[in-house]
Parts: sequence; C-alpha cells; structure tokens
Amino acid sequence: MPRLNPILARDRRTGSITPWLVLSLLAIVGILALGMDGGRMMEERRHAQAIADAAALAAASQNYTDFFYGGSNARNAARSTAAANGYANDGVNSIVTVNAPPTTGAYAGAADCFEVIVQRNLPATFGAVFTGEPLAVKARAVARGRPRKIGVMALKRVGANAFVNNGIGAFVVLNAPIYVNSSDPAAFNQNGIGPITASSIRNAGGYVNTGGGLLLANQYTNIDPTPDPLARYPLPNPASYPVRSGAPLSINGILPTILSPGVYRGGISISGLAVVTMLPGVYIMDGGGFQATGLSTVVGLGTTIFNTSVTQPIGPVTFNTTGAVAIVPPLAGTYQGFSIIQDRNSAQPVSLTGFGVTSILGTIYAPSAPLALTGLAGVGLSTLGGSYIAGSITVGGIGNININLGPHYVRSPDVALVE
Repeated sequence: MPRLNPILARDRRTGSITPWLVLSLLAIVGILALGMDGGRMMEERRHAQAIADAAALAAASQNYTDFFYGGSNARNAARSTAAANGYANDGVNSIVTVNAPPTTGAYAGAADCFEVIVQRNLPATFGAVFTGEPLAVKARAVARGRPRKIGVMALKRVGANAFVNNGIGAFVVLNAPIYVNSSDPAAFNQNGIGPITASSIRNAGGYVNTGGGLLLANQYTNIDPTPDPLARYPLPNPASYPVRSGAPLSINGILPTILSPGVYRGGISISGLAVVTMLPGVYIMDGGGFQATGLSTVVGLGTTIFNTSVTQPIGPVTFNTTGAVAIVPPLAGTYQGFSIIQDRNSAQPVSLTGFGVTSILGTIYAPSAPLALTGLAGVGLSTLGGSYIAGSITVGGIGNININLGPHYVRSPDVALVE
C-alpha cells in the first residue's frame, strides 16, 4: 500500500494555522487601536477638565465684577476663556455650553452659579475602522461668583463665649452664617432664651445651651476656623484726608450740626438732644473713638467711620442713644459697604444698642475687639449692622436684633469652584 511522503504531509498541516494567525493579527490591531485612542481620550479629558474649570471660574469672576459695575458678561467670559484654550465652540470640533444657573448637580438652580460643559470631538485613528465615528470627550465644572455674604464672624481662636447670646429677643442673621473660630468646648454659648436664626452656624469649637433658647440653624462643630476675609483689605490712610478738628469734638446742643468727612483728632462725642448729620465720606477718629449717647440723633448717608490712633490714644465706638440712628455705608468706592472700621490691632470695645429706631447698615469690622449688640426695644426691630467681623461677639437685651446685609456688600469676592 503506497504511503504519503512525510514532508508533504507536514506542509499540508501547516496551512491550517494561517486563518488563526490572521484573526490574531486583527485582534492585536484592534487592541492597539483601542489603546491609542483611549490614551488620546484620557489626555484630552484632562485638558478638557482644565478648560471647563477655567471657563466656569471666568464666568463666576465676571459675575462678581458685574455686581458692582452692571452688565451681564459672564457667559461671554466663559466662552472667551474656552476659545483662548482651543475650544472655539464651532459645533464640529468643539462645543461649549454655559448654563446659568446650572441645570444639573448639587447646585442646579442656584443663583450666581455657572455650569460649563465642554466637548471635544477627536478624529479616530485605528478606531475609525470599527466605529466610523469621532471620539467625543466631555468635561463639566460649576463655579460660584458673587460678593461674599460675611454674616457674623467671631475671630478669636481660644476661650469660651467667643459668641454668646444673653438676649430675650430674637437674634436674626438673614441669609448668612455665623462663624465662631474658638476651639473651646463652650465657644458658642446660647445663654439666653431668645432664639437665634441664621443660614448656618460654623463653629470651630463646641456648643452649650445654658439658657434654653432655640437655635434655628444647622450647626457644624469642631470644624476648621474661617480666616478673616478682609485681612488684606486696605484701611483708610489718615494722611490722605483733611483735618476737620484738631481736638476732641463734643456736640450736645439742640441746634442741628452738619459734619464733613475727614480726620477728627480726639474723636467725636454726641450727646443730649443733639441732631447730627454726617455728609457722605470717610470719618477718621484719630484717638478718642466715636460715641452717640443720651437722646441724640445721628444720620449718616454714604458714611464710613474709621476708628484708629495716629496722634492720640484710640477710644471705643458706642451707639447708645434713644434717638434715631441711621448709618448707611457708601454704595460705591473703596469703602463700599463699610459703616464702621476699627484698627485691626485695637481691642477697644464696639457697642451698639438698639431702641427700635436704630438702623446701622453694612459691615462692622473690628477684628481684634469685643463687640456687644443689645436690643432694648420691646417692640420694633433694630437693624444693628448687615455683617460683623470682630474678635468676640455678645448679644443681649430684651428687644429683637436684625442682621441684614441687603445690597450693602463690601468688595470681598466669593469666587470658587463648587463642582
């Protein structure tokens, strides 16, 4: 019986491997294509996220600026930033979407927030053999941009009663938080029966309730202290203002008095039945402080009081009069939103008492001083400031106290990525 040549038989068996080799090569090419396209997508994804972050922050920053100067340029700022970084929003290679307010996520519908979604359509390389489509890469960011709602801040880092409420009336901080930086277990003391209302309470230490009053706010304890947001804000330079009085000025007559902005050496004391109008501008107390007592009436529209010491020792700031008080800060300029500023290193007390007809708007800034707020009107609602930054804060009295910033923002930005 004839036998096959062994060499020919081997050659015939070798031909059966070729289809498997072709299939293996196709698989290797596919893996290589996916690896190359996947790497390009990962690289572009990092770039796209950086662009989305930058564009969202540009929109938020522009929104903060528009608050003071008018206009509505936030969306344009976002698109310009994206275009400057290669996302021209041509609808083919790149798409940039700006939503204000955001439509998705934790900040959906939130005012002063901007959602930016960027998309890059990358041309596929080997992957086009399998999909025939470009590679879509997306990234998203949300930023907030507005003047900061400071609320009430007690900055001292140690000791009990950094914030203490001894009052019977309601203490209301409208749409803003209370910050307490002391790490003491009794840093925040609700020692009165009057309720406290705020958007939140952020406390670096602990909380005690020795008076039984309600706390109508979410409280967070043992958190990191909050830095002074105005620590680098420029203070008025007394040398840049005219001297209006070279000695302590005491006003206690019944005839109306009109004061002009400038430097008052030895401070100002208003008492009795005096009626004082303060013209718009910055009033610098060079020593002596500022006191309004008795039945006096004080009206200042567009005014800022700066309590400091250049030639004479600094004194306290006191509003304790049963007359009408209306202090409205400037609505423009460097000291927009400031009603009272005290030298950062001074521990002279700041004391404001409301009798139902007291309205002090804007921000009171005395970062090293004890601050006392007292409501003594059984009816009515005194507005004792729109926001406070002080060393420590004590609230008392039988009357209600309202802290309402309204439109009187200082130029302190709240611009940050939030998603």
